[in-house]
Amino acid sequence: MNLKLSYRDKVIFIVVMVILVLVAGFFLLIRPKYEQVNLAKDTLAAKQQEKADIDTKIGTLPDIIQNMKDAAEEIGEKQKIFLDEAHPYVNETYIREALSGLNLDITEMRTEYTVASSINRYTVEKQHYLAYENKMNADLYNELPQEVYDLYNNVAAPVYPNTIIGVTNMTLTYNLGTNSLNRVYDVMDRLADDEKTIILNSVTAESNPASGDEPSATMSITMYSIFPLNVEEVLKETDEVKPIEPAAEEAAEPAV
Repeated sequence: MNLKLSYRDKVIFIVVMVILVLVAGFFLLIRPKYEQVNLAKDTLAAKQQEKADIDTKIGTLPDIIQNMKDAAEEIGEKQKIFLDEAHPYVNETYIREALSGLNLDITEMRTEYTVASSINRYTVEKQHYLAYENKMNADLYNELPQEVYDLYNNVAAPVYPNTIIGVTNMTLTYNLGTNSLNRVYDVMDRLADDEKTIILNSVTAESNPASGDEPSATMSITMYSIFPLNVEEVLKETDEVKPIEPAAEEAAEPAV
């Protein structure tokens, strides 16, 4: 049986086929591209927000630099009261110079090598929020450890470490001469006037030596020293960018 289509049927058939092709093309070609465009828009919006956050943090860089300079200058003032970490001979030279002018007849100086010791906090200061603000602003890519964020958000209480400082013990023996007590007081006053952290622990004086020797006094001294911060280096401005070099790996010990 021959099926003849009228002109109207042919037109309808062609229109239907065109619609099917368009619908198939939409689902196969246009819709995936449309979804990709929307995904690209979302990604662009996220990157723009990330850029805005980074620009905001970078904008605080001058304040961070100024805060670092202020902190360095404050440290520079406070570290002046400490001796610089040095050889025992240097410490002995400092004590001799501090006592110069008293015309002391120093008979013996015994100085121990400087050892590291911890100083426990006897006061608890409030958390330095400004330091945390600087640290958070400098964290451009949110790479700080979780405990830092916990401290910043008051989730975890801060635990203050003990301060490590150099301690040097010295024993100083000198002749008193005829004016015994005044000579002892002169030395004590001279050490008290010194602005460095020199602590006089004890004084032992022999007013009547047994063998007829000249009376002498022995002092126990403790000196506190640090490795000072180079404030001038911190305050020096430069445009040079130095890359952070990874720490050198220790060579493995050969098997025995």
